Amino acid sequence: MKLKLVTMMIAMVAFSAIKVKAQQPDESRIKFLTTEKPSVLKLVHALPIEDGLTVTFITNEGVISTDEIKGSYPKGLSKRYDVKRIGKDFWIEVSTPRLSVLYYISPSSDGKTLTANMEKAVHNYDVVVASRE
Repeated sequence: MKLKLVTMMIAMVAFSAIKVKAQQPDESRIKFLTTEKPSVLKLVHALPIEDGLTVTFITNEGVISTDEIKGSYPKGLSKRYDVKRIGKDFWIEVSTPRLSVLYYISPSSDGKTLTANMEKAVHNYDVVVASRE
């Protein structure tokens, strides 16, 4: 009985160590949340930012606004955006050199609430190619 218990505990510790090591930053840690004010969205970027990021607002007519945030944010950042003037469905793209995430934002019919759905995430990894000389 003790051998089974010890074996199970070793397996659990090994599995949790593998799981922790395998976790990498992912797009689910970039979100748009509603706030207490109608038509105000809160960007929560819970990943470290090394070289700044770009937030682009897009409608069917094209890009309507861009916010360039420069600098390094080791703990991520949070920022609010008032989107009342847009008044219709639109997209928001958050881009860093390593990750780009696109959200579809749709206001309710009364304009008091917004719904954010992630549509696409693109990871940009550096590729190292070895060559022989």
